[in-house]
Amino acid sequence: MFTEELKNHLSKFNTSPFLFIGSGFSRRYLNIPTWEELLIEMVDRLKLSKPYEFYKSNSNADLTKIASLMGEEFNAIWWENDDFKISRENFQKIATSKFSPLKYEISKRVHDNSENIDDENIEKEIKLLKKANIDGIITTNWDTLCEKLFPTFTSFIGQEELIFSELFTVGEIYKIHGSIENPNSLILTAQDYQEFQERNTYLAAKLLTLFIENPIIFIGYSLDDKNVQGILKSIIRCLTKDKIQKLQDRLIFCQWVAEEIEAEMTDSTMLISETVIPIKLIRLNSFMDLYTVLANNKKKLPTKVLRQMKGMIYDFVKSNNSKQKIFVADNLDDIENIHNAEFVYGIGIKDKLSDIGIKGIDLKDILSDILIDKNWNSVSISRLCLPAMQLNARFIPYFKHLRLGNFLNDDGTLNDDNDITEFSPDFISTVNNVKREDFYPNQSYLKKKEELNTKCNSVTDVMKAYDNDLHHLVYISLLDDDKISLDELEKVLIDKKNLLHDSKIGTYYRKLICLYDFLKHRTIR
Repeated sequence: MFTEELKNHLSKFNTSPFLFIGSGFSRRYLNIPTWEELLIEMVDRLKLSKPYEFYKSNSNADLTKIASLMGEEFNAIWWENDDFKISRENFQKIATSKFSPLKYEISKRVHDNSENIDDENIEKEIKLLKKANIDGIITTNWDTLCEKLFPTFTSFIGQEELIFSELFTVGEIYKIHGSIENPNSLILTAQDYQEFQERNTYLAAKLLTLFIENPIIFIGYSLDDKNVQGILKSIIRCLTKDKIQKLQDRLIFCQWVAEEIEAEMTDSTMLISETVIPIKLIRLNSFMDLYTVLANNKKKLPTKVLRQMKGMIYDFVKSNNSKQKIFVADNLDDIENIHNAEFVYGIGIKDKLSDIGIKGIDLKDILSDILIDKNWNSVSISRLCLPAMQLNARFIPYFKHLRLGNFLNDDGTLNDDNDITEFSPDFISTVNNVKREDFYPNQSYLKKKEELNTKCNSVTDVMKAYDNDLHHLVYISLLDDDKISLDELEKVLIDKKNLLHDSKIGTYYRKLICLYDFLKHRTIR
């Protein structure tokens, strides 16, 4: 099955994927025309004197040269024609070249006329993509769709800004061909492309670490796209033959096909400058399966937090006068000021940190909080802790903090289409499929359910009828719901709180806490 195959493939890496996004992506989700369609459309908008075919025939059908011819003619029109008066008022002070007017008008067109596709399946794809756990995006697109999908990511616009900025390679968008937010940055004309190619080696060196350490998923490109070919060509020049082979599992190309097919992933190759590059090729018609895998791709910390941590460490190491409150140690013999730290980094100090109360919240902490409220922030617990605990435990008290954090519907379910990025499809499905029967014991005990409910009418009755802790914990879960007083159950759980850490029957006790949480908080009473 494709989803399992891709999930297993991505699990080989210690890093999350980067997406390399091309024009096909914007056409799918914003209905933005192809580059040539855009130039054809702009001939009329720009009041040019010749038909599009004139510029095409005088440029040997080279789109960059067509843009150059159009830009040179349009420059005089833009500065003189009253139709562009408002544009001049808005942009003339930062027009830096004869092609700036063309770039500004194209930016306006892309900004003002990008249409969200009104299609239910497309909307579902977008909602899933927003949840994707990725480290970042590289794109040649000018529009701002990526920024809207990942609003917490930091954008770097243009080749120059990318080359001369400090990158953390987490939570970043690299707009290597510019952005409509800065019209002068657009890579559009033949001159732009010539300058871009001259500096491509520097850009490739900047991106080299990404291609060596991260899986790169290409969306919206053909295999022979000159932009992708150019970047890969420059990267290959930096690598030895054995290093090139290591790209095999990291380069993943998505090829959209018109017919409805089941998504599939196969081994394939690309030819780059007479070098055969091994790649993974995904053929698909719908992106739902791909985005589902990315949304379920687990991270121990959200991308925003990882980026902040990387930035703090970088600033701390680089600057002699860092303002970051970081405690770095390989021992904690002198820890008077550690509580003033915003971030603690250390080697071999986990046990001592725990001794002084600086530790992560674990499952037992959450279970204890169900009984004795610790006044935690339920939104943070829901977003940061519960999804992470899902990786290592079957029984988790989901409902108290999801309810207090206002994430649950009245019936105790999470919306499948919610936009909380920390809630993956897997997490939503797990919470929504918790049933009362999940808390029953194994079959040998389950046989006694009818007998127990005939004999006992309350939690107190069970406590009196059975004098063994294990039997108490097991048989209470077999009572019909209308016989379980939450006050009585809470008292039993608090009285026996020492069982939380019991190695023999603690599992039954913790499971009963989860039942209490389920009955008390799942639905609105």
